[in-house]
Amino acid sequence: MAELPTTIDVAIIGGGFAGAATAWALARRGVPAVVLEREPALGRFASGRSAGLGRQLAEDDATSQLTIRGAAVLRGELAAAWQPCGGILSFDQQAAAEQYAARAARFGVPVTWLDRDGVLARWPGADDLPIAAGLLVPSDGVIDVAALLAAFARAAAVVLDARVERLEPTPGGARLITPRGALDARVVVDATGAWAGELTGDAALDSFKRHVYLLEAEPIAGAPYLWHLGADELYVRGAGAELMVSPCDARPTAAADQQPDSIGDAMLHVKLASCAWSTARVSRRWACQRAFTADRTMRLGRDPARPWLVWAAGLGGHGATAAPAVGEVVADACVAALA
Repeated sequence: MAELPTTIDVAIIGGGFAGAATAWALARRGVPAVVLEREPALGRFASGRSAGLGRQLAEDDATSQLTIRGAAVLRGELAAAWQPCGGILSFDQQAAAEQYAARAARFGVPVTWLDRDGVLARWPGADDLPIAAGLLVPSDGVIDVAALLAAFARAAAVVLDARVERLEPTPGGARLITPRGALDARVVVDATGAWAGELTGDAALDSFKRHVYLLEAEPIAGAPYLWHLGADELYVRGAGAELMVSPCDARPTAAADQQPDSIGDAMLHVKLASCAWSTARVSRRWACQRAFTADRTMRLGRDPARPWLVWAAGLGGHGATAAPAVGEVVADACVAALA
C-alpha cells in the first residue's frame, strides 16, 4: 500500500474495476496517479462480487464496443485472469436473438446460431426455459475477478482506508480531504461506483440489487456459460465443482454494502422451478449492486463544467469485461485534461 502523497497529477477515487483499470491505463501512458480506496481492500462492493462472466454482446452498441475491446485485452495481455470457455446467450424471443446477431456482425464477433435443441445439448438442465433461439459466442469466457483486480493494482499506487470526505476545487485542480491527510490533484476521477456523484453533488445513479448463488450441483465439463435473456432472465456457469447461478433480480436500492435476503431467495426458487438443479442445496449466496446512468450509457470522460473532473461510472453490471477498455477511455480523458 502506498502512502498518501501531497500532490499528484491524477487522483482516482474508488478502487473497483473502473478506478483500478484507469490507474493501470494511466501507468501505461506514463501519467502519475494514485487510487484512493475507502475500504481495507480493493473491490469490496460491486467489483469483488462480480460473477465474472466475460460477455461481449451487451444490450446496446456503445456498451458492446467497450466489452468487446475489454475482452480482447483480457484474452491477450491479461490472459492470466481469463478462462476461455465460450458463452451462450439464449432468448425467449426470436427477434431479440436477431438483434444480438446483427450487433455481433457489426462488431465482427463470430457467433453460431443455436436452436432450442442446440442450447439444451450443452445445458440439459435448462430444458424448461422458454428458449426460442440461442447464440454461441466462442470467444466469450469467464473472468477471475480477484486476479484481474490484482493485475490492475500491480501497476498502480493504491492508498487503502483513504475515504475522501470532501472535494475542494483549487486554481490548479482540486484538493481531496481524507482522514489520512489532504491531497492536491490536477485531475480527479470519480470511480466510486453506485456512490458516483455524491462528492460532487451530482444526481445519483440508479442502483439495483442482484443476488448470486453457488449450488451443490455438478457442473457440465467444458460447457460455456449460459445467459438466458428475456422475461425469465437468469445466468448459470460452472464454478469449480459447483454451479454459479443468478436469478438476475433487479430491485431498486440505495447505494450500500448489499447483503442477501429472502426476496432474492424467493426469486431464485421461482426462476429455478423448471430447471434440473432446482433442488440443489445452496452452499453460498451473496448480493451485489449494479449502477446505471439515467440513459443507461456509461458515464466516461471529462465533466463539461469542471475541467478537473473525469467520470468513470455507471458501468451497469458490465464492469469486469469492459474494465480494460473503460480504463483506456478514462485515461485518455485524463491525459486530455492535463494538457
